Amino acid sequence: MYITPEEAARSLAQIRETQHRALRSAPPMFPSWYVVAVWVFITGIQFFTEVTPLWVLWIALPVLSIGLVVAVLKFVKEIRNQSVRPHPSVVDPWAWGGFAVWIILTTLGSVGLAVGLKALGFAYPGTVMGITMTVIAVITTPILTRWMSMRTVRRAERTN
Repeated sequence: MYITPEEAARSLAQIRETQHRALRSAPPMFPSWYVVAVWVFITGIQFFTEVTPLWVLWIALPVLSIGLVVAVLKFVKEIRNQSVRPHPSVVDPWAWGGFAVWIILTTLGSVGLAVGLKALGFAYPGTVMGITMTVIAVITTPILTRWMSMRTVRRAERTN
């Protein structure tokens, strides 16, 4: 069977278009709920450390830890079972750089908020910080994961 160069080029273009379409419709690079679960864990620790008696913390700590372990296991299972994952060669390193910047900013923001609330004399500044940062994570994480995925799709389209 003989394939002309034009037919081969057309077939390759169709394959690349199918790959790009699959990447565009793929789920985000990691599930947004996972980051929120980590913040819920942090908020829970803050709450049970600041607000409740010590004996309640001894009960809450294992429960929160088990919840975090379940979240990690679910996260790993979801990532492993994703039907469409971009090849590492097309993942935009700036997307992960943006994620690192987001982590740094939210960490600095949370520390600054807790210190500021404590300086202002707020009761339970760590708990208020945890709740505030959890809400911020709920709002910003889906935007972040979509942005990371869009950067990867654009890079994949440019490299092919």
